Amino acid sequence: MKNLYFVLVVALTGVSLAQSAPKPLHFDLSKIGFVLNGEQICEDKGRLQDYPSTMMDEIIAAGPKSVPILIEMITDPRPLRTKEPIICFWYGMTVGDMALCLLADLFSDASDKRTVAGSDWSSLMDPEDKDRAAADQLHLFVKKHGRAALQVKWQKLWARYGDQVYWDSRERCFRLKGK
Repeated sequence: MKNLYFVLVVALTGVSLAQSAPKPLHFDLSKIGFVLNGEQICEDKGRLQDYPSTMMDEIIAAGPKSVPILIEMITDPRPLRTKEPIICFWYGMTVGDMALCLLADLFSDASDKRTVAGSDWSSLMDPEDKDRAAADQLHLFVKKHGRAALQVKWQKLWARYGDQVYWDSRERCFRLKGK
């Protein structure tokens, strides 16, 4: 009788005995921009993590778990729907473009030194395009090789270093343990 009463109480209250699976991480990169007085404005200098953004706070709070999510997003060709470009002078930015820029910033310290070898822009892009603007370098690379080629480069970096990565709260970047 006690068991029947317990089952009835659980059924009537809607309490689930099964633990719910944790919600998978998801980042809306269109909301990552610098917000001032409630308005999103473009970032013109420095790293994306150095500007106030609730979405950036969520990415940082997720720690190294955010990196594979961002790597997965590199191939997303959907345009970011923002009033202003998130990065100044970079019009027509896609979700994949933003994910790639974000990864580059998250793996650079406050002095702009890369914290993981091979994560710098010049290592990822074609060397013959190094004198072009970053947006142009990326668009040319994607046209020649596709977004998946960039994703593969980041997947290789993550496979090699992922278990060594931690968030350095002082420098506000990902670093490798012991370095």
